[in-house]
Amino acid sequence: MKRKNIIILAIALLMPFVAGAQALKGSYFLDNSLNRNKMNPAFTPRSNYFQIPVVGNLGMGLVSNLDIPTFLYPMNGELVTFLHPSVTVGQFAGALPKHPHLDAEFSTNVLNFGFYGGKKSYITFDVSVNTAVDVDLPRDLFMFVKQGAGTDGQSFNIANVNAYATASVSAALGYSRQVMKGLRVGAKVRFIAPVAYAGINLENVRLTTGTDKWTAETEGYAYAAMQGLEINTPADEVMPEIGFNMDNFINNKALAGFGYSVDLGVDWKLEVGSIFDGLSVSAAVTDLGMIHYDTSALSMYSTSGSVDWVGFQDVNMDNTDFEAIMNDFVSSAQEELLHLDQEETPSKFVKSTMPRFYAGLEVPFLWRRMSVGLLYSGRMSHSYYRQELTASYNLKPFKWLALGVNYSFLNTAQTLGGIFEFTPRSGLNFHIGLDYLPVAWTPAPILDDMLEMPDYFVQKGHVHPYLPLSMRLNLQFGMSMVFKSRHGR
Repeated sequence: MKRKNIIILAIALLMPFVAGAQALKGSYFLDNSLNRNKMNPAFTPRSNYFQIPVVGNLGMGLVSNLDIPTFLYPMNGELVTFLHPSVTVGQFAGALPKHPHLDAEFSTNVLNFGFYGGKKSYITFDVSVNTAVDVDLPRDLFMFVKQGAGTDGQSFNIANVNAYATASVSAALGYSRQVMKGLRVGAKVRFIAPVAYAGINLENVRLTTGTDKWTAETEGYAYAAMQGLEINTPADEVMPEIGFNMDNFINNKALAGFGYSVDLGVDWKLEVGSIFDGLSVSAAVTDLGMIHYDTSALSMYSTSGSVDWVGFQDVNMDNTDFEAIMNDFVSSAQEELLHLDQEETPSKFVKSTMPRFYAGLEVPFLWRRMSVGLLYSGRMSHSYYRQELTASYNLKPFKWLALGVNYSFLNTAQTLGGIFEFTPRSGLNFHIGLDYLPVAWTPAPILDDMLEMPDYFVQKGHVHPYLPLSMRLNLQFGMSMVFKSRHGR
């Protein structure tokens, strides 16, 4: 019965992963976009709107500064991994980012609408389900895999391995107002009901390899906060067993605590009757807040240990039980490195909501039918600050139609994006777009066995097709109903 409850809970928590991801960067400079106020609460569309539940904003997203070309290399018409001897240690090290990370952020609107509260004010309200995963991996982890073992005195500091996952439901009320000609300010208050939190922080993982022995040291913490979660370590065992009490989860209304955050934004547009009219500067900070987790739903563990392992001494390739060697290694690791000691629950457990920062500059031309923009975006994480720049070209031939293409760079791989929005005066509003289409194309020989690829995808001098494969994606589409448009304002 417990297994069934865990499966049901896992499905419930993973449902948001098939729904909309973070707001599209390409929509930031499209005046009538319904979703860009996620990046700046001062922004308002030209219409009242009601976003259709479920199909209002569907998509999927993944963001990382690691990429497939970092691990796959074309060599003499073939494709090899970074472990191939022809790929030098220096070549691989040069391709690795300073702080490798992998992030997935998803949200879906259960309810979302906005309307004019007067000639100068706009009000929005939304209820959403949100999940996020942040993973930080040290460079030395990849370098250890590349360099291998066996050199006396070779040491790898695989520290700051961090992985965090959250799931929550939130309700947000936003207000935007024009305070003077060309200047709008906005704010949004968000109440957060956290459902689950999990975190792993390995502050120190040091591995020294050699021909005589391997020495490993670990030190870290693990956290979990969720109603109904039961973690117990049986007697004479080093690893805890995880169970789930559905009745406890339901009786506590699935709440693992409470939280709050605010969004603040400003948008200034030049309106002085000159050729530069329409030039705009905007800035915002979003998700500025805290989540307080209920300590009754919290479990906390620590791990610390050191082990010297000599299982690879005097190995005879013709007469060695490698399975027994590896079993001995795993057993040593569990007893000395991976055992978890339960810690006393702290009096309070508070986590940041990971603020985001946006700053944009847009320069219009041809009677504002076209514009170019530059957007800076940054996000705090548990370990390192993520940031990027996005340059965009926006085409607005009609007030009910907008298109845009963009190019993202800075601390991430160079990628393209695009967006199309159909925004009539009233009726059905439609948008579709994506960020992070990679510029660098990756060899994909596996497709030879699956598809007959056109010659267009086969680069000169190579025998395999090349495709824009990436570890980054933010693809979205959605439909909404708009009414009482103010196209003329």
